[in-house]
Amino acid sequence: MGEHAADSTPLRRRLSLELRRALRAARRELLKPLAALLAVVLVQQAAALAPGLVEKFYARSVYPRVARTLSRLTGGLAFSAGEALFVLFSVVLLSALALFVYNLARRREEWRSLVLAACRLLLWCAAVFVFVFMLAFGLNYQRPPLVETLGYDQRRAGADELDAMTRAVVEGVNRNYEESHAEGYAVPDTPGVVRVLEESYAREAELSPFAVGGFGPPKPVYFSGALTRLGISGIYVPFTGEPNFNADAPDFERPFSVAHEMAHQRGFARESEANFVAFLVCTHASDPFVRYSGFRQGFGVAFELYKLEPERARAILKGLNPGYREDSQRSARFWLKAGGRAGALSQRLNDLYLKANRVKSGTKNYGEVTALLIGHYLKSPPTLSTP
Repeated sequence: MGEHAADSTPLRRRLSLELRRALRAARRELLKPLAALLAVVLVQQAAALAPGLVEKFYARSVYPRVARTLSRLTGGLAFSAGEALFVLFSVVLLSALALFVYNLARRREEWRSLVLAACRLLLWCAAVFVFVFMLAFGLNYQRPPLVETLGYDQRRAGADELDAMTRAVVEGVNRNYEESHAEGYAVPDTPGVVRVLEESYAREAELSPFAVGGFGPPKPVYFSGALTRLGISGIYVPFTGEPNFNADAPDFERPFSVAHEMAHQRGFARESEANFVAFLVCTHASDPFVRYSGFRQGFGVAFELYKLEPERARAILKGLNPGYREDSQRSARFWLKAGGRAGALSQRLNDLYLKANRVKSGTKNYGEVTALLIGHYLKSPPTLSTP
């Protein structure tokens, strides 16, 4: 036993020496890329301290130029350049991983230098990726909240006010469902929906201070089935300036999804704000099918009324058109496909992404559109055409 202890002491010393050498080499090799990545993160954090400057010099000046340039470069393509870029990135990543494993197997004695070189490359790529993302879109997360920019009242609405708002949403759903299902009406195809939305963005008075025109068109995703499994109705790719949408989603949801991604393209980064902009643009559009798609997303005000007076909210919601309920059931059946592990992983990654961009509530931010809806209705109280 004494000989074994004596033999193991030099071995531990050699391992400890090798580890210290590896750490010293790692510090030398990784210091520059780590510093570059840290610098980009610090710039983003510093921007959050001056949202007014971000709004003035980036969101209203730099970003629209960058986004318009990118979207015009890719806008003429018949396919989504962002989707093609993702496929290419996946192929390159898998190829690089296979090459790394192959080199490790052939040059085992050089494993330290190979691992260090791979880590250095990954860190440089991460630093460049985060920098480009921040320039192409990410700083929009540091803008002042839209509720402040629009000057909305942020007080809690009373039961009577929420009652009027809920009735306005129900009336909007019912009226536009009936108009879009009337005899002789033709539901617009996707290019038609995009034209209606472009016109509505240009007309919307609330959005007049912002850059809302001159961008490339939204595009369907070829692998929309994969988006469905992940529970994704659309995605904005800032590196190509393209709003992308799930072409398999129910048709009555598509106008709102497209409008939401177009809002991201126009610099509204937070999900609640993109939802609100999409609600405004859809409900004020010239086409009843697009308006119907927008009003479907306004029931957050009904939930707020339900918290105060449940029976009152139930009584109003009973007046919803049966066609709306059938559409809702169809939507629920469709999105059940996202109930597996892929959908859960997608939700988790999206939550981490939003929190990394200082959206503290993560994916719950989608539902925080209600505060903006209430502020909008408090500023311009709804006028009902029926009692």
